[in-house]
Amino acid sequence: MIYKKYIPKLPLDNYVDSICYIEGNNKGTSLPKIAMSFVFNLEDNFRLFTNKDFTNHIDYKRHWVSGIQTKPVNVESYGTSKMLVIQFKTLGAFIFLNDPLHYYANTYVTLDNIFNREADETWEQLQEASSIAEQFLLIENFLYRKLLSNKFPDKKLTSTLELILSNNAPLSINLICSKLKISRKHLNHLSKAFAGVSPKTLYSLNRLQNTLKIISTSPTEKLTDVAYELEYFDQSHFINDFKRFTNLTPNEYASLVLKIKTLKIVPHFIPFQ
Repeated sequence: MIYKKYIPKLPLDNYVDSICYIEGNNKGTSLPKIAMSFVFNLEDNFRLFTNKDFTNHIDYKRHWVSGIQTKPVNVESYGTSKMLVIQFKTLGAFIFLNDPLHYYANTYVTLDNIFNREADETWEQLQEASSIAEQFLLIENFLYRKLLSNKFPDKKLTSTLELILSNNAPLSINLICSKLKISRKHLNHLSKAFAGVSPKTLYSLNRLQNTLKIISTSPTEKLTDVAYELEYFDQSHFINDFKRFTNLTPNEYASLVLKIKTLKIVPHFIPFQ
């Protein structure tokens, strides 16, 4: 696998976590992330399987939006894939889209539906680029053009996200609503619109990201220590929470990290062996 990462300049870095170039055999299971992404596929078709038996699938060609995922999905590209992935920050994608983000949850939508001809034009420019560095700049320019500067997240939601993402302690929605003087229903509406999922789900996904990061970095660390670090009540709660989003136990994932070197680089993607 060839993996290169680029951090865009201001003001894009307020919304975009990174732009990544990934080249290699792209067949495996993609685990849930905490934010959405745009993908430009520079090679052949990309296949998303919609069931565990690999019998139902959807083909994607040049580009698509990957909505926030709350469950693992199996994906496959034909031959060696070359992709440029725009990974947004938690609230970042909303600035570039005209729809509430929950419309995209657990779905893949072609960028044609959002940006019309400009998505294809950018894809064609990427094909003609002479280097990965030039491709990064083309993507950056594309994002600058699409930046909707008049759309910013609600300040109360931003404060809520800071509370959710800054710690692993058990989340009390009622306490957050009380602090922000906002109703539970309104908070849920804002979170789905700007982040794609409810506050509870966002909290759980954030905990999952922290778990993946710890295990992929230190796969031999005792899982009881990992659970304690992430402030789980007990080991069984930790295991069940992890399995709910990945279909794996933490121990099974740690074993895969020891076998598959790329998981240390991209902990969310498990290649098929």
